[in-house]
Amino acid sequence: MPSSTLFATLVLAVANGAVWDCDKQTSCASCTGLSHLLDESNPQEDVLRGDRDNENQQAEVGLLGDDELGTQLIGCNWCLLDNSCHAYGSLLNKCGSDDYLKFPDVCPTDYPSETTPEFLGDWMGSLNDVIGNLTILDLSLPGTHDSLTYDLSTTISDGGIDDYPELSKILNLFSGAVDIIPGQIEDFIRQQARTQGLTISQQLDNGVRFVDFRQMKEGKGDWYSLHCLESNQLSLTYLKEIHDWLVAHPKEVVVAWMTKHGNGEAKGDDAYPGVSASDKQAYWAQVVNLFDDLIIDTDVSSPNSTSISDLIARSHRFIPYLGDYEEFASDDLKKHAMDGSLVDNQLGSSVETEAISYQSEKDAFSGAATTKKNDKASNRLFLRSMATSSPDCQIEATAYMKFDPFANTDDQIKACTSGCFDIPSLVGWCPSSLMDVAQMGAYYKQLTLEMAYNNFDQGWEFPNAIYLDSLDVDGTIRVGTTLPWGVEKEDDVEEHRTTRYPYADTLIGFNVKLACKMGQGDETRCKELEDMIDGRRDKYKMELWDDGKYGRSSNWPQLEI
Repeated sequence: MPSSTLFATLVLAVANGAVWDCDKQTSCASCTGLSHLLDESNPQEDVLRGDRDNENQQAEVGLLGDDELGTQLIGCNWCLLDNSCHAYGSLLNKCGSDDYLKFPDVCPTDYPSETTPEFLGDWMGSLNDVIGNLTILDLSLPGTHDSLTYDLSTTISDGGIDDYPELSKILNLFSGAVDIIPGQIEDFIRQQARTQGLTISQQLDNGVRFVDFRQMKEGKGDWYSLHCLESNQLSLTYLKEIHDWLVAHPKEVVVAWMTKHGNGEAKGDDAYPGVSASDKQAYWAQVVNLFDDLIIDTDVSSPNSTSISDLIARSHRFIPYLGDYEEFASDDLKKHAMDGSLVDNQLGSSVETEAISYQSEKDAFSGAATTKKNDKASNRLFLRSMATSSPDCQIEATAYMKFDPFANTDDQIKACTSGCFDIPSLVGWCPSSLMDVAQMGAYYKQLTLEMAYNNFDQGWEFPNAIYLDSLDVDGTIRVGTTLPWGVEKEDDVEEHRTTRYPYADTLIGFNVKLACKMGQGDETRCKELEDMIDGRRDKYKMELWDDGKYGRSSNWPQLEI
């Protein structure tokens, strides 16, 4: 999130009143979406606030909490203990501070936690008889971008704003101080930074084998994940989750790109501002110790020459590409990582210039076979970003509409739709979060993914890994309008609110096609696997529709599927 936009957000921290009725809300998203700031200086809130003499009476009906009057959060909270919506401070609320949710983006993602997707959790092992003789640098791995952002806190990371380390530290110092950065603003920042709804274990269960693992040593002395904000848990907690998942899935291999902010070329202070080499090496020693006999040993195995079967047999199933490799890995531990600069990270364009992005992806996929061949010779991993980003103007327009009671909504929407995006069908709506942008982007990413899959016989291929936003259940990406945690849109096309595209199965199906073309597996087995994967893909066939408000078009850009 750009620093200029962040400052604009802070400057625009003017509370705007809302009308709400907590006990009528039946979902976490609708309940927490009604929370707002109550500012003592805002005359619009007098009807809710009443006089100070009536404070106790107001508290009894749930209008006030235990805090003194002034700038404070008033509205509805979702109680996890009884799955009900309660007014802030309500005597009927059974939840303590650790048991209720204030904001929609922390509502549980709609995910069938009692089951894991069929096939995707063990796809490498299931296909080993066909892909086992290939290397990691032959395959195409489904990946996620900013993989750990499903668990962001409301604390600004020390290294959260690229190129502005001092600003990051200042915001980190004051983050959480209600009078300086109220919770609503911090949550707004989180909504501009979050790219995923599924946990890391759920992502792996849903077919992901490339993890974009961001990390930074914070001023408090511990390493956290980050994307502008720091994660709730220590980075080692998420790594332990990956380790435990690998133990439970003994025939799977996971590749992790471990950097501060997706730059494998950065070194020293450019990579990790203010972090000493000794601190980096101490942390890396913990990581190696955690993975123990699951981590690659490059004295024995190499991504460009060691087969998948041999990696599994040797238990070299965690392959980290480590940013700032020379400073991070001490000489005796260098063999347990690949140099992060060996990731050939091709960024392409984002949804804000979707017509250009569409052509860029076509070029990348039609030429991927050559790129992969050249990269493999030098042990480089060809990574393609299909991630989206939030344009500055979109964030600023959203901030004005959310926090400025005097903002002209029509003017802000017009500035957002015409100034931030080149999508003709985006009219009357400005995406309010990065996930909104990501799902609109995913709608168009499915076009080029499908095109590459269908053009395999014409020589099109996928990169060694793709990373993107908005991973959804059953290895899909969500291309509809409803956010993963349940926030719906008004006046959208109802039957397409949760429409999905089969992202993981598409890349896995390509791997089967490639292996069979290379003579790995007999004709009967290849036909069986291709039919099985095509059957899985048919559950989420690519769907196009026209939505003249939310940026979905059935005939733009020009289709060549």
